[in-house]
Amino acid sequence: MPVRSDERARGPWPLLAVLTAAYGAGAFGILGVSPLSPFLLTAFQLTRVEVGLLLPAVYASGLLFSLPAGRMADRLGVRACLLGGLALAGAMLVLAASASSFPALLGCLMGAGIGWSIVNPALGKAIIDLFPTSQRGVAMGIKQMGLTLGGVASALALPPLGAALGWRAAMVVGAAVVTAPVALAWRALAGRGAGPAELPGGRGPSAESAWWWARRPALLVFFGAGLGLGMAQSALLGFLPLFATQRLGVSAVGAGALLAAAQAGGALARVGLGMASDRWFGGRRTPWLVVTAALAAASFGIFARMAPGSAALAAAVSFWAGVGSFGWVGLFLVIAAEVGGRAQAGLLTGVAMASILGGILVGAPLFGALLDGTDSYSVAWAAFALLSVAAAVALAAGGRAIAGERREA
Repeated sequence: MPVRSDERARGPWPLLAVLTAAYGAGAFGILGVSPLSPFLLTAFQLTRVEVGLLLPAVYASGLLFSLPAGRMADRLGVRACLLGGLALAGAMLVLAASASSFPALLGCLMGAGIGWSIVNPALGKAIIDLFPTSQRGVAMGIKQMGLTLGGVASALALPPLGAALGWRAAMVVGAAVVTAPVALAWRALAGRGAGPAELPGGRGPSAESAWWWARRPALLVFFGAGLGLGMAQSALLGFLPLFATQRLGVSAVGAGALLAAAQAGGALARVGLGMASDRWFGGRRTPWLVVTAALAAASFGIFARMAPGSAALAAAVSFWAGVGSFGWVGLFLVIAAEVGGRAQAGLLTGVAMASILGGILVGAPLFGALLDGTDSYSVAWAAFALLSVAAAVALAAGGRAIAGERREA
């Protein structure tokens, strides 16, 4: 992806703003499934386990398509993959708004997930191509802030729309926002094609080379930790609104505000942690992943002991739960992209997304199963607090080896 003369003069930051806005618009619709979950529960008479399938439906197909999407990003470039993925996701959300049954709704959400799976590898490739190592952490954090700001906006906007106009109208609004960048960002991303991809040693990409990371124990630990952290993120995103309404006694709109507080914490953390990882610990980024996992564990532990009527405390804890559950993603993706280097940044970002999506796919249904099996939010939150502790320990133990893989790329 060649650097154009106007980018040399202005730097890559204006283009990063375009990428971040497009990512936020996509997140508005994709993450809008969560704040609409109380309306969907009533409309389709769902069990809590079925509610736990809503977000995983979006991400299930992404788990299957993340690796091919990464290869596609390396070959076709940013504009085609980013805007094409958003167009597909928006179209499937429109179909979801017309679904007459819960299985049909899940099928449409899975179709939206295919489009969404193409977006992250394209953005990972853009960050590696546009920014030097000393700026990639903050650049990825800013880009990831688009995700959480989109989530904040949808958590605040869609529940009132759902209450006033119905969940179908709210989902159509989400779809319109998702597809807006296709028209608005097309010219800005002109020339964002794929450059020639070569692996270290001058070899082009091949089916064999695409799996070299699976033979590196440090990277398997790293991606395994991403699986666990993705599970924690899924639980918070999928069940914080229901926890707020069923355990704390707040309204559906108030539950959306708690989710917005969590998303705001994640948005601020992604930029702050990106800056910190660029400047401190000698460029090692894994210690900051350990910090976020520990914060998630502490927040979930507090949720486990929270009593009805604790809405004010819940708002503060939700913010820090968002820091711990959402703030780590940018760091995780930039580490993966740096391991892949310029030739395979899209591929390794796809692998990283597959590990995260695997966790998201499993996390919310597991939380729902624990909840239905024990009828206790305390047990469910405590179990996920222990899961976050395990991820923190794995990252702390393997941090230096993971950093070594990054330096080899």
